[in-house]
Amino acid sequence: MTITATIDEHEAVTLTYTRMNTTSNLGVPDAAAFADDLLSTFKPDQDDIYRDAYNVLVKPDGVKVEVHPHSFPIPWQHITSVVDQLRACGIS
Repeated sequence: MTITATIDEHEAVTLTYTRMNTTSNLGVPDAAAFADDLLSTFKPDQDDIYRDAYNVLVKPDGVKVEVHPHSFPIPWQHITSVVDQLRACGIS
């Protein structure tokens, strides 16, 4: 399984999940603080994060990113990789 994160010039993030022959995408608009939000989920007392454009819901196996009406799971072991990709693109 691979999760990649890219950003466009409007600070919108696209998450792409690839596993074998399956690919799924989720666009996350207004994601200027998205990397920080993901990284904060490693704090033991972190609650779900609700933003105007997206939500980051803490789950036992990772997080679920919601952009109504769609969602995208990010397992714990992939969060750091996604954060690193976003920071390389200039998202905090």
